[in-house]
Amino acid sequence: MAKTRDEYLRVAQMLSGLTFSIPVSLMTLAKIEEIEAAAVNDPVLASLVKELHDKLKAVTRPEDYERMAQCYEAYSEIAFYRAATGRGVPLSRTPGTGKQNQKRPDFVHQRHGGDLYFEIKALEIADSLFRHKELAERALDNAADLAERAKKPGIHFSEPLEISGALPAASTVERIDQTIAKIMNNVKPGQIYWGPTVLVVDLGRFAGIYQGASGLLPVFFHDGPPAQSCVSGELWQIAFGNPGERVFELPEFDGKSNLAGHQTREGILRAHPGLVAIAFMVPRLSAEPEIFTIWNKRYDQTRLTNAPALNEHQLYEVLDDVSDGVNDTTNEDGWAHTVHPARP
Repeated sequence: MAKTRDEYLRVAQMLSGLTFSIPVSLMTLAKIEEIEAAAVNDPVLASLVKELHDKLKAVTRPEDYERMAQCYEAYSEIAFYRAATGRGVPLSRTPGTGKQNQKRPDFVHQRHGGDLYFEIKALEIADSLFRHKELAERALDNAADLAERAKKPGIHFSEPLEISGALPAASTVERIDQTIAKIMNNVKPGQIYWGPTVLVVDLGRFAGIYQGASGLLPVFFHDGPPAQSCVSGELWQIAFGNPGERVFELPEFDGKSNLAGHQTREGILRAHPGLVAIAFMVPRLSAEPEIFTIWNKRYDQTRLTNAPALNEHQLYEVLDDVSDGVNDTTNEDGWAHTVHPARP
C-alpha cells in the first residue's frame, strides 16, 4: 500500500502548476513524513494517519474540493493530537466515536481519575462551495496566462491570488460574526455534552488578524506599528462576546479611529454554556500549532451526559499544559497578555 506521503505527493503534483487548493497548501510533505515516522510506535496516531491516507487516496481530480477539505480535517486532528501529547497531555480516541451514529468528542484525556474530552473542528472557508471553485479557476487562469507570457524573453510574474477564510473585504465585526456562525454550524450537542469538553477550533482555513495570546482578552493594548491603540481581542469576542458590544480594531495609523462597530452574534461559550472551554488552534507550517484557550470556570455541568470528576484547579492544569495562552470568562487568567507585541 502506498504511504501517506506518496498519496500527498500525488495530490500535490496533480495540482502543481495547474491550480490551487487551500487545504492541500496547509499540509506539508515534511510534516506528513514526520507524522508517519512517529505513528510507527503510536497506535492512536497510526489510526489517524490511516484516515488521512484514505482521504488523500479518495482525491482523484483537481475538482475534488470537498474531498481535499476532508483531508485537511483529518490532518487537523493529527496536528492537535501531536501538539497535546507533546505537551504532556496524552490523548485516546473516545470509545464509541462514530459507531451506530453516535456523536461523541474526538479525544479523551484522563488525569486525576477524571476525563476531559476534546472535539476538533477545522473551519472551512466562507461560502466554500463557490469559493473553492473560484480560487481554483483563478489559479488556473493565472497559470495559463503566465505560461503564455513566459514564451517571451524577460521576467514574468503572475497576477496575485487573494486568499482569505472570511469573505473578501469582510470588516473586523463581520469576520468575528462569520467565525461564530461557522463554529455554530459545525457544533453538535452530542459531541460537546458527552462529558466535560474543550471545543478545539482550527483556524488554518479561516484565520483572522493574528493577535497572539492577547486575542484572549476583551481589550488589550497594541504597542507597535502601525499604531498604538486599545484593540478588542478577536478570540475573546468569538468565545464570549455579546450582541451589541462595541468592537475596537487596530487602526491603520496613529490618530485614526479604532471603532469597528458592534458585534451582532452571541459568543460560543454563551451559546453553549455546558462547554468547559474553546481552544483556538493556529497552524504553523514549520512548527507545531499555537493553541490559545478561553475557559468557563462556571460551565453548566447539568447539561452533560457524564458528570465531571475534575475540579477547577485540575481543569486549569490540563488547559495550561496544552495551551500557549489561557484566559477565562472572568478575565482573570489573561493578565500576562495585556500588551501585544509583548514587551521585552
